[in-house]
Amino acid sequence: MDKIVRCEKCGAMVKVLIDCTCENCGIKCCGETMKEISAEEAEKYLENK
Repeated sequence: MDKIVRCEKCGAMVKVLIDCTCENCGIKCCGETMKEISAEEAEKYLENK
């Protein structure tokens, strides 16, 4: 299953190929950990751009 994360500050989105397995870790943007979103949410966001 694909994992997509998005920055809540700037809206950048990343499709994760291999996720980090470290404790309390994740992909960061604008100094904050990006939040996971569904594929449907990503599509809606892209349609509005």
